[in-house]
Amino acid sequence: MIRTIRTLAFVLIGMFTIISSQNLSGQTQRNPVLEFCTGTWCQWCPCGDDMILDNILPNIPNAIILAYHGANNDPFRIFPGSNIISMLGLNSYPTGVIDRVTGIQNWNSGWTTNMNTRNIVPATVSIDITRSYNVSTREFIANVELTALQNLNGQYSYNIILVEDGQVYGQTSNTTCTPGITYIPDYVHYWLVRDMINGSSGEEVINGAWNQGQVITKTVSHTFTVPPSPAPDFIPDSCKLVVFVYKNGAPLNSNAEIQQAEIFPFMTPDYVLNLTSSSNDVLVGNNGVGEFSADIENNGLLDDSYYVDVTMSAPSGWTGEFTTPNGTFPVGQQDLVAVPSGGSLNVDISISPNFINGYGEITIEFTSMNDPNINVMASFNLVTLTGVTGLIVDASNENYGDLFIGPLDQEFVYPFGKVSREALTPSVDLTHFTLICWSTGNMYPVFIEDEVNALMPFLDNGGRLLINGQDIGKDIFDPNGQSQFAQSFFNNYMHTAYVADWGNGYGFIGIAGDPITDGISFTMNNIYTKTPDQISAYDGFATPLFTFSGPGETRYSSVRADDGVNRVVYLGVGLEQIADPVLRDSLVVRSLRWLMDGVVVSAPDDNIIASSFELKQNYPNPFNPVTSMQYAVGSQQFVTLKVYDILGKEIATLVNEEKPAGEYTVEFDASSLASGTYFYKLTAGEFVSVKKMSLLK
Repeated sequence: MIRTIRTLAFVLIGMFTIISSQNLSGQTQRNPVLEFCTGTWCQWCPCGDDMILDNILPNIPNAIILAYHGANNDPFRIFPGSNIISMLGLNSYPTGVIDRVTGIQNWNSGWTTNMNTRNIVPATVSIDITRSYNVSTREFIANVELTALQNLNGQYSYNIILVEDGQVYGQTSNTTCTPGITYIPDYVHYWLVRDMINGSSGEEVINGAWNQGQVITKTVSHTFTVPPSPAPDFIPDSCKLVVFVYKNGAPLNSNAEIQQAEIFPFMTPDYVLNLTSSSNDVLVGNNGVGEFSADIENNGLLDDSYYVDVTMSAPSGWTGEFTTPNGTFPVGQQDLVAVPSGGSLNVDISISPNFINGYGEITIEFTSMNDPNINVMASFNLVTLTGVTGLIVDASNENYGDLFIGPLDQEFVYPFGKVSREALTPSVDLTHFTLICWSTGNMYPVFIEDEVNALMPFLDNGGRLLINGQDIGKDIFDPNGQSQFAQSFFNNYMHTAYVADWGNGYGFIGIAGDPITDGISFTMNNIYTKTPDQISAYDGFATPLFTFSGPGETRYSSVRADDGVNRVVYLGVGLEQIADPVLRDSLVVRSLRWLMDGVVVSAPDDNIIASSFELKQNYPNPFNPVTSMQYAVGSQQFVTLKVYDILGKEIATLVNEEKPAGEYTVEFDASSLASGTYFYKLTAGEFVSVKKMSLLK
């Protein structure tokens, strides 16, 4: 039987029963706990799931289930506290332990009987919790109240565990469990243990006499880490908290009785805020406009209002605004928007480089007015197509491109920026850049056609490419690969031939005397499943960079190539798979030196030459206290730009010098002036123009 969403009904019924008993009977009803080991690779594990769904939850809706994934390449096997599997002695899949009193039980013999037996044993402890979770910082804070319902004596500990429902991931199965089916690509996983928040053993509650009615309060502060690829991140709204108290004893699977367990929603139900979508990074001309948007939903039970803050780290002279249902506001000003329960909010952002080249980072943050711990944020990058010599393209979706930043700051003397792969639209022109650092991580597809179509003219124009990632060749040449269209690019531009997907050699050794890899060696880190490609030089332009050993021959994993027009460094391993940051940075720095050797980058033409004279309206207007003025000079002239009050008195001289033809932006700071109407006047030769502006404080 294939699992469906019906499981959620049992889970919700269980939660309702628990909350009801909490209010009516002081938690004397025991909620028995089944802890079991499972795996996406395990053919018998779906039988264990069906046992829970068909026999346990329908009869014991208050049962609490904890599924510990482990072994092989299960993406959910790596979670803080994963050694709980060995601590419980679970080494056959799927087997489990009930309330830590039964010892190890098989799915088809002991689970149901023991869960029924434990369900009628009164609880000895009551549990309550208050908690908050900051979605942006991933910080979790909780106060747990534990009360003895009878006189107890001994050493007691408590665990607090993050459990998720609803993750969809492929599952191996036996036809006994799912008739006629041996693999289910869209299997729904429930009860996933994602984090043992206070450790696999938990923390001590008391050691000694614990008298009836005595309340012990524990505080937990925890920051959740992002699971390593390819494990998906947890979704807060799909998570629950399981808290249980057990008496310390050995062995843990039979002599450490759980006194009581409770399950709680992870997110506070009254105020829940979700970021539902945000737009991509952009590459634009310095006379263009970058458009961004973000959408949120109020998924809480109560109406709420959200503070909206948009900030920008960008070259001086860039301007921006954002639009909410309340109006349009300059970047840096805060807005407050009311959103009913179940409602949504869209915010649009516009950023203008104003003919100024560079790289900007824009952030929008939404914060609940009623619970400041609840906030979400999105970030966007904007890079101008001129005046920026280097470009990082992060195609990994894991921010692995950030590993280029340190070495570029150290070695690269030119300006550079960073964008995600989504910024490479079909019409984007990358020939303005001299160096591109490309990170694919373990992402599929490694290329899309628009990317290859943009990289080829970039390299034809003499560009330098530093690319790294795992299985690039495999995805291009494997019959099931998603990037087969890139085979000619791989051979003729990266100058590389694909040999095989080789997963047995993980020690990389540099080539003696090579300017990049001489003296560098490392063993791949286990961030994700290690399957490096075996490659070779496709033509006489390419030279091997790293070897890794295999039976009977030396295998190559990386190349550098110089065809007289462009240069390419292709590392067949993700930078994130090199654990030593000093060694990793050294490899990138050496690569940059080789790539940029002999390259002369001309000074960027920052301004577009104006064909006429013009004075534009200041922005923002009204303003407080800073505004920007743009003007154009059609030919070299002596230019003055002055500010006057409403009586015609000169307040400030902003420009008073000879200017060549071009577009210019000037900032005016009116901090020392009173609110009111002011005028600004541009004089350039015979051209004179006056505009009005309003200062509102």
